[in-house]
Amino acid sequence: MNMKLSLYLDDRETEKIFSYLRWIFLLVGILVFYFPPLADRLNFTEETFPLLLSIGFVYMTVTQVALLKMSAGNEYFNLLTKAGIVFDYIALMWLLALTNGVMSPLFPIAYLVVMHATIYWRTKGAILSSISLTAGYSAIFALQAQFDFNTTFVFILNLVFIWIIGVFGSLLVIRERKHLKQKEIFHELMFTDYLTGLYNHRHFQEQLRIMTCERQNFLLVMGDIDHFKQINDQFGHLTGDEILKKIGRIFRDLADEYDAQAFRYGGEEFAFLLPAIEETRQIRFFDDLYARISSEKFTEDCIIVTMSFGIAASKGGALPDKLLGYTDQLLYSAKANGKNQAKFETGYTYSFSKAKEEIAASSE
Repeated sequence: MNMKLSLYLDDRETEKIFSYLRWIFLLVGILVFYFPPLADRLNFTEETFPLLLSIGFVYMTVTQVALLKMSAGNEYFNLLTKAGIVFDYIALMWLLALTNGVMSPLFPIAYLVVMHATIYWRTKGAILSSISLTAGYSAIFALQAQFDFNTTFVFILNLVFIWIIGVFGSLLVIRERKHLKQKEIFHELMFTDYLTGLYNHRHFQEQLRIMTCERQNFLLVMGDIDHFKQINDQFGHLTGDEILKKIGRIFRDLADEYDAQAFRYGGEEFAFLLPAIEETRQIRFFDDLYARISSEKFTEDCIIVTMSFGIAASKGGALPDKLLGYTDQLLYSAKANGKNQAKFETGYTYSFSKAKEEIAASSE
């Protein structure tokens, strides 16, 4: 449900594609070395291929698992991508040496290596990878010591294509990624609140309309910071802005964990669009939310901040305005009945202080 506003593949998704490509080439390698109809005809040297196969399988398995669990912002992600490019280069040179050297039918993989390096290191990556491939391919040519016309011609032609297709093709990739990145930034500016980093009111209305029109089952949560006007009046608007930023960070993190979308509705009002979950999980959601708000030290002047919420489920073909109005009523009821609580449409009132007391009593 957590909608990502992306007009191009980010680095993590791109790296996953290269990871899948490695598995495809691993399968191709197994076929050309061990599948009799191919292996008997090609007659490649397979002396060290089992070692390459073992190393490749272990590395690719570890990488695949890491990619599934690791975000692009992880400190080890850059190390993973760099190691992947180095592995691809070593594996390619190894395969070329085993599959007729200069005349290897697997040489076109070199273009992917150049593209891979360019995506992460741009022009420097294109040049360094092309130089490395030229050096490695030249070493294979020299060690192979077959300097007849056909071999020499293919060697020179492949080097030319590394630089023409590799570098100039990669430069086109750089240009397109830059263009799409600019479009994404513009797109994000349209739908993101600059202060909190949450989706803005416009995107909220759009998502609410789409989900209700499609008759999706979901939960709408509306929230409001308690006594926010007094906070601004007493401590100043800079303090208020700092509080909004920290609330935004808390909401973003929680939205990721609950497969939800978080929005700044306007001013000190916020919203969540949650998947349709049972009431026990809704209570757990508010446990997590209130625990993070209560443990956050917002500013030196204003340490404690509380919030009130209303939560309601979509009613099939209910109009967006009707659902929003009903959830607002629940929010206003929470504000009117003491604040720092969440009102459910079932009539249940969630209070974080009572929840803590119940937990403490049950643990005794």
